Amino acid sequence: MIVLSTAYKQALIGIELDGKQTFKCLDANCKHSENLLPALDELLQEVGKCLADNDKYAVVIGPGSFTGLRISTSLIKGLLAGENTKNVLALTTFDLMAYSYIKNFAPKENFVCVINALSGKYFVCEYSCTGDKIGAEMMIDKEAFSKLDKTTVSLEEEGVGQQLISPSAQELLALAKQKYDKSNLISAAQLVPLYIRKSQAEDALAEKEKK
Repeated sequence: MIVLSTAYKQALIGIELDGKQTFKCLDANCKHSENLLPALDELLQEVGKCLADNDKYAVVIGPGSFTGLRISTSLIKGLLAGENTKNVLALTTFDLMAYSYIKNFAPKENFVCVINALSGKYFVCEYSCTGDKIGAEMMIDKEAFSKLDKTTVSLEEEGVGQQLISPSAQELLALAKQKYDKSNLISAAQLVPLYIRKSQAEDALAEKEKK
């Protein structure tokens, strides 16, 4: 299995093939578009395998950085171009955050994962203390965020929640293995980033068209 995340500043890569595991976290200052594929190749060499030896993929589809989400989803589409096999597991950034929070903090009550969407907006999603998603991912404003009555969990690099986490590549692989099932897989062609909101460019265009 190969797992990828470029949803936020740190890029996570994990590989497990024939019982061998290897991981890499690309620094936030790296250009993921330039370094992701070389890093993946390096990890494959570490376990003595090639891409053809892998038939399971998992990728974080968002929400997060517009550019980052396109990088990982495009890479998977490129690697599996022409294949219609349903072997890709799409995970949300919230899924990974919830898994990491539960693993490291063992909460007893429901909590809300939060991602800073900038411009006074926040992406949020509620989870039970056992990791079940409650309701859909959504975007709220600053006022609604201030009224949340459950523990808020955010990425350490953003620091907008009461509990800060920094999910690892190891946790991403463990989550993917837990969630990977034939019933929830898609083909690379079906892979679509989860944006929730429009990009700033799209918002600007929409405003321009109104005038």
